[in-house]
Amino acid sequence: MIATLPSPPFELPEWTQEQFVALRRAEQQLATVRQHAGTSSARFKHTCQRFEQLAQRGQAALMGDHIVEPIDARAFTYLLADVDAFAARIALTRPLLARLQQVRSPMSRLSLLQLIRAYFLRFDAVADAAALDAWGALITSELDQIGQRRGASELTIFSQYRHLLFAPDGPARLVAHARAAGVDFDSLLVNYGLSGFRGGRYIKQCLYQYYLAQLDALPVGSSDPLLTEICKPDVYNVPYTGGRLLGHAILEKLIDRTGSAPISAAWQKAVLSIAGDPRMPHSNPRFQQWWVLLGDKRIAMMRGWLSRFDLKLFLEVLEQSAKDSGKKDMERMYGSRKVFMEGLLEQGLVTESRLFLDGNSEAFLKRNYKRDDLPDYARIKSGQTSVIYLNIGGRVHMVEGSHSFKLKFMDKMPQASRILDYSKQLFTDSELRMEISYRYNREFGGFGGYADFVHGTNLGWQHGAIQFIEGRGVALEALPLIPPNRRREYKTVYGAR
Repeated sequence: MIATLPSPPFELPEWTQEQFVALRRAEQQLATVRQHAGTSSARFKHTCQRFEQLAQRGQAALMGDHIVEPIDARAFTYLLADVDAFAARIALTRPLLARLQQVRSPMSRLSLLQLIRAYFLRFDAVADAAALDAWGALITSELDQIGQRRGASELTIFSQYRHLLFAPDGPARLVAHARAAGVDFDSLLVNYGLSGFRGGRYIKQCLYQYYLAQLDALPVGSSDPLLTEICKPDVYNVPYTGGRLLGHAILEKLIDRTGSAPISAAWQKAVLSIAGDPRMPHSNPRFQQWWVLLGDKRIAMMRGWLSRFDLKLFLEVLEQSAKDSGKKDMERMYGSRKVFMEGLLEQGLVTESRLFLDGNSEAFLKRNYKRDDLPDYARIKSGQTSVIYLNIGGRVHMVEGSHSFKLKFMDKMPQASRILDYSKQLFTDSELRMEISYRYNREFGGFGGYADFVHGTNLGWQHGAIQFIEGRGVALEALPLIPPNRRREYKTVYGAR
């Protein structure tokens, strides 16, 4: 009878996080060694110099004639992957790519790794659609043979996903595949072996597709963590196409998808965070970078949405000042003024606005909003006056303010007031409160198109304002400008519709 020996005790300890970090570091070191293997020989350096000289002389089209041995293919793929100045002078062609495979197939593992590295780093920067198709087909063909070759484990993941990764529309297909599987962008890069190519053109194309596809899938106006992601400078400053940035494509989607509806607070916040307020001076570098390329139509749409936001902020300031005054009449008049201005807005009559804040009002808003979330506004050298300008129907200029400010209407805006000069960011209280009428009279030779009204508890100021606006050819409905509980009274006294 044969005795059975007992199994020896055998235990493997759990790996610590530090050991995994050390392993990853060793992998990176091996990758670096492998990447530069065979690049130190005199013959290899001479071959690289020959190709670099061709590129410098503008003879990149002749390179295929100089690839006659495997060392030539290895030198060319090395330069294409690792030397930016060389790659900047290269335009890959089908004959050139075919030559790489004709010299030796299967290609050496090192040449293939370099060619794959160049593909992910350079992508469409060195190849048009036809060349990309040929480039991807060459890599796919070589990877088809991986199963019969030894020592190619580092290429396994690329071989597994070769038909997905190495297609001209690979970034779009990859992102669609990842989205269908519910994979986030960082996990996508890890899962497909692309983490080491984050700065390359291929990953940038993936980034475009990922964020733009995500934006397309968002319900219009909805709040989503994606909005925080696209407002990061390293996302919206990524180069896109035609001299534009990814941020331009993002802004177009946010604005165009909103369309004629009021923009949501979340989407407006994203637009302001990336591009700022389009009402800034046109010489402002931020305006030149973003709004010039977005076009007049989108600027007009954003101006209209910001008028709504300006009014919201002004009404918050006005309400706070009424409460701070402790006077009941001020609080009652706040409600009437709010209804009047919101009524103009809801009828689509406000085409432009500008906000002017005193120190207290600015501090009040900064306690409730982040500075980047606020629209552009001017400052008033006063602790107790805030003002809003509204353009009504393109025919009437209205200036309203807090703290016993007379409501002002004009058919023309005096240029000397500089209310519409967005390069002027600081005003005095008297410039907005008293000097407008003086400047109107001086510029236009009288007060025929000027009127101002003291806010009272009766309905006289509303009626006078409505008559002025209608008298300048702006059609409006009067009753929506009157508080609901006083509309019967207004209709009785003034016969309004």
